[in-house]
Amino acid sequence: MTWVVAGIVFASLAISIGCMLLSIVRPDLRTWPPPKSTPWPRPLLAIVGPLFPIGVFGQLLLGVLDWNTFVLDHWGRFVAGGLLFAWGGFWALWGFRTLGVQVSQGQEGDLIDTGAYRYCRNPQYIGSIAGFTGYALICNSSLTLIASGLAAVAFTLMPFAEEPWLLERLGAAYDDYCARVPRFIPAVGDLCHAAERPVR
Repeated sequence: MTWVVAGIVFASLAISIGCMLLSIVRPDLRTWPPPKSTPWPRPLLAIVGPLFPIGVFGQLLLGVLDWNTFVLDHWGRFVAGGLLFAWGGFWALWGFRTLGVQVSQGQEGDLIDTGAYRYCRNPQYIGSIAGFTGYALICNSSLTLIASGLAAVAFTLMPFAEEPWLLERLGAAYDDYCARVPRFIPAVGDLCHAAERPVR
């Protein structure tokens, strides 16, 4: 059972990484953000679309099935993993709440530079990377650590597929936003002085 789940998770994430790379190199053939018109057959997109969520959330089951198979059999993993999981979960949920369901799914919307998006252009992605890495450490699972590494690659590639699309849609406003706000890591000074900024 463990290896069946691992195979599904690994395959889903590997195909998703391939789709991200294709979306970056050949935007005319992109699968992310979801295109309105594409040369790909719709049934194929209907299959590819759910693969990434299957790979990402399949890690939760994999961590339970593959519990304690790595070398970190020490109570400290719960502290380190728990901190990463909590920090990542906070950023991912804050980003999701700020952006909303439709825009988070790659549907069109206005430029949002409030909430978590004041500090980082991709809080959902950095939060997910940290959260799933923390979960893999808590589970001390070698297979889940591999899966979280594959998911991290996919999450890291996603902005590079999205940014040309966003620039085309939002123009100078998005270009200015990119100049002001880092892609991944929030500036420490920005976070420390968040209370001094007016809420928009």
